[in-house]
Amino acid sequence: MSQDAQMRRIMNKQGCAQIEDLLKEHNFTHLKALGRGDHLVIYSEEEGDKISRARLTRLGTHSYQLGFADHRGRWESTAFTGTIPELIQMLTTQFSWVLADY
Repeated sequence: MSQDAQMRRIMNKQGCAQIEDLLKEHNFTHLKALGRGDHLVIYSEEEGDKISRARLTRLGTHSYQLGFADHRGRWESTAFTGTIPELIQMLTTQFSWVLADY
């Protein structure tokens, strides 16, 4: 495994843990996060299926871009960028409907 891949894996693991902790602080306990390449995907599990809700795409070491999954699971990027805590704060306040438990 290359050094870049190892670093990405470490950053994804830390980022996912941070996302899940922040979501739990806002009572979104039904959500989980997983890393895929440069993306940290926030999802829920519905009847055994993983339903993608939002993702943070790494732009730099501590900078991410927010994206949402549409009803078919396709990703739509937004103009919103920031750190993980900033974007999770935005998600839980301005876009909480995306994270709601069905």
